[in-house]
Amino acid sequence: MEHFRKQSTSSGVLKSIDEIEEDEEKKRQEPRVKPQDKQKRKRSMRELLDKLVDEKETGDKRKDTKVLKKPWKFPSKWIRQAKKSSKRRDAVLVFYLNIKGELENPMIVPIYGGNMVIIRNKVYEVDPRAIWNVKMGFNKTYKLLIIKEIDRRPVSNLNWDDIRARGDATDSDEFLIKAALRAQMTTTAKRVGKGAIVIIILAIVGALIFFFMQ
Repeated sequence: MEHFRKQSTSSGVLKSIDEIEEDEEKKRQEPRVKPQDKQKRKRSMRELLDKLVDEKETGDKRKDTKVLKKPWKFPSKWIRQAKKSSKRRDAVLVFYLNIKGELENPMIVPIYGGNMVIIRNKVYEVDPRAIWNVKMGFNKTYKLLIIKEIDRRPVSNLNWDDIRARGDATDSDEFLIKAALRAQMTTTAKRVGKGAIVIIILAIVGALIFFFMQ
């Protein structure tokens, strides 16, 4: 009877039948990871890794831009035009983007009917909400319109909803940010070193694997 009450293990420790049954019951009660759950974990880990890498690259680009960007002074001719336009209520200063892809020298054009200007026999709308403020000279702010030759309406933030609808809004869509980051990967690799980037990515992957295996 004692033989049936106990079981010998390879280490010489004896377990009772009740203890063996209890161990088996615990194993059966342990949660099993489903294949779809494993797939979700892998996806989540990959998404988190991409996010961390993008945030790292974005931070580097912001620092570089802050250090390398340089202020640009408006030409004195542009400042003179801006001063003239500020003295006239029946005219407006226009920055004109022509069909050739050129930014022409600012021009002062008369406003007709309070809502229309004519440039090279083409009619354009004047919307007060599309007026831009620009600083020229010493702490002096002037108002102007930015007009594209191919568009009757001036350049403004009024078409925000249309931009969002087509998926090009910079506040909600990450496509342009990621494209810019990928385009500058070569510069980052030269500055930081490919070995350092690989080590950082491997460290992040290792940390994520450890986290998800817990």
